[in-house]
Amino acid sequence: MNFTFKRFAVGAVSALTLAALASGCGTTSSASTSGSAGDSGATAGSTQATGQSAAAFFKGKTMQLIVPYGPGGGYDQWARLIAPYLQKYLGLRQVEVVNAPGGGGLVGTNEVYAAKPDGLTIGDTNAGGDVFDQMVGASGMTFDVTKMTWLARPDDDPHVIAVHPSGSYQSFADLEKAKQPVKALATGKGSSDYNAAVIAFNAFHIPFDMVAAFSGSSDEKAAFLRGDGDTTSLSASDVAQAGDKAKVVVLQSDQSFDKLPGVPTIVDLAQQAGLSANTIAGLKAMANIMDLGHAFIAPPGVPADRIQAIEHAMSESLQDPNFVAEAQKAHLYVGYLSGSQLTNMVQEAMNNTNLLKPLLDDQK
Repeated sequence: MNFTFKRFAVGAVSALTLAALASGCGTTSSASTSGSAGDSGATAGSTQATGQSAAAFFKGKTMQLIVPYGPGGGYDQWARLIAPYLQKYLGLRQVEVVNAPGGGGLVGTNEVYAAKPDGLTIGDTNAGGDVFDQMVGASGMTFDVTKMTWLARPDDDPHVIAVHPSGSYQSFADLEKAKQPVKALATGKGSSDYNAAVIAFNAFHIPFDMVAAFSGSSDEKAAFLRGDGDTTSLSASDVAQAGDKAKVVVLQSDQSFDKLPGVPTIVDLAQQAGLSANTIAGLKAMANIMDLGHAFIAPPGVPADRIQAIEHAMSESLQDPNFVAEAQKAHLYVGYLSGSQLTNMVQEAMNNTNLLKPLLDDQK
């Protein structure tokens, strides 16, 4: 299967996916809830014989789908949306969604990485945050993003920086003029939205104080809607759910987004501001990392046929009419990337570590 598109809204999913397929946060305590219930990047898995087909292996078993944030946020939403469809297409007895918040997503990713590599534990990982954490050698990290098995990305939901519509800052240009530190909300330190905000503020020499005492995007969004902070760093779908109570001032991307017409990208603004070539290259590298979205992973060493089966189940899920309808109802933006595409993106990202490390300093 060859997916040539990169970004599209849910409304276009039915036609695009059907044509193409024919040739990825809440409370501070852990909780678990049972779900009812591609293009192959399987080279990351073991090729050793398993003695039975992947279909026979999965039939009637329980899969754990680990979410690195508490219930109610974007990662949790994607996991619970896709769980019943993975159950359906893999023939599982159930898919159990397990929330494992902590460390800005590190706890959940560590848990997936250390799981038995049999294909029965996967995760809706904090993909961009995991890459950034490895770049800076974050404390508590026990995984290697270049060795984990990248399965698929179900979403195309760019991150943004938004402000209060009646606040002191009404544009990114206003933030650039800030004399006092901007109070910037993000989920836990180390999360993708936290690091993307730090990179953007550092690139433009905007003084900032990060506020990241949240276990997921739902808590962060609730705090912002109460009037906390000057900015919030969230996904486009999260901000859309806030309606007219949040104003998006920049896309953390190098591509425009049809759901947010007229909103500049961080790369466009950097070029207009005449930032250095290295800084612009760093922002492009950041945008590539953020495009990992709500990527799903498995531990290293899962047998290749089981990885192929999971990837196929995910692609089948994304073209299921009921899934498409549910995603549209939840105002989520679907945009598939395969495991092999994600693997290549991660490797490219790690090759850009020297560009990004100076911009990841949150103590300036």
